[in-house]
Amino acid sequence: MAPRSSRYDALDGLRGVAAIAVMLLHITQGAIFKNAYVAVDLFFMLSGFVIAHSYRARLLGGMTAYEYVKRRIIRLYPMLVISLLLGLPVLIEAGTLGISNYPMRSIISGTISNLFFTPYIAHYGIANMASPGANATAYLTIGEIFPTNPPAWSLFFEMVASIAFVFIIRLGRPAMLKIIFASGLMLLISGILTSFEIHGHSIVDLEDGSVGRGIDGGFYRVMFGFTIGVLLYKTKISGVDLRMIDGLKQVLRNSYGLYAVALLLFMFPMSLRGMYPVFAIFCVAPCLVMVGANLTCAGVFEAKIARFLGWLSYPIYLLHFPIGRAVFMLVGTPNGSVIVPALVTCAITLVSAIIVTRYVEEPVRAFLSKRFAGQPALTPSGLTDRNAG
Repeated sequence: MAPRSSRYDALDGLRGVAAIAVMLLHITQGAIFKNAYVAVDLFFMLSGFVIAHSYRARLLGGMTAYEYVKRRIIRLYPMLVISLLLGLPVLIEAGTLGISNYPMRSIISGTISNLFFTPYIAHYGIANMASPGANATAYLTIGEIFPTNPPAWSLFFEMVASIAFVFIIRLGRPAMLKIIFASGLMLLISGILTSFEIHGHSIVDLEDGSVGRGIDGGFYRVMFGFTIGVLLYKTKISGVDLRMIDGLKQVLRNSYGLYAVALLLFMFPMSLRGMYPVFAIFCVAPCLVMVGANLTCAGVFEAKIARFLGWLSYPIYLLHFPIGRAVFMLVGTPNGSVIVPALVTCAITLVSAIIVTRYVEEPVRAFLSKRFAGQPALTPSGLTDRNAG
């Protein structure tokens, strides 16, 4: 068995690149990285791999489910709270500007629900990154299950998968394959039904999970991706010879090649009637995880870049949306270019991610870990079990 202390730096960097792609998808309103929503499915796979790496041996060795879940909450909760509290006044202000119809009571109720990792099911809407006075209906999203910070929707499913991991890790490979097949099939069916209901002209829509209408699809997405990640980890430590992965390693050569392939995956400008996301989620994403798990950073600088990207992935993922909303409301112009507000959002998000993580989130996690888990918080270097989505 591979030692638990072994690093997977390339996967850390991959997670960071994916988080940046999601940020750019949102703040450019789909102008670039059109298919970056696939990154969420990649996050779920990375999560399954990383959690198996961090907790498989300990859970099988006697760690209680309560202790494990407690540590998962400590990992994820502080930045979630920060992002929701940041998004709260932004959503309130959106209502005064006429780009949101959430009443105050619903905003309060939804935020409190989200603070418990639970979704808020409603039928109110908000023009996510629209500037005041713009054609808000063009960007209107109805029923976000995390209205103050929409990308946080994946954390609800992340916690569902984290709890399910206690049972999944005790399954053999055949049982895991059955879960992957069943959840993958249901994901496709859910995507077809969503496409039929919403679009009418597409074949499959795999973006379910972020709104109440398609919340069932989120369960299929996370169980498919997360279980694949766990299975990939078991395959990795079992020493199975995968010639295709070795071949891809030779083509990519290093972590930079891995990041480039991921960016190309997210940048592809068309969905090809839904077939491209199916190919990306079912074929390419698992290969990226497995190749990344087998890549070793060649030098100190490459490893530092990978770890830095991984360290920033979670705060970038959770902070960019409320910051983006605020920036677009302040400097955006009706139906104008998104270049200036997008650049401002990127700059503020990156600086905020560094400052908030270093001086707020990490000290809070360190305190909670010492107080409730009896251990110091993990340092930001190396692969941790905290994931961007």
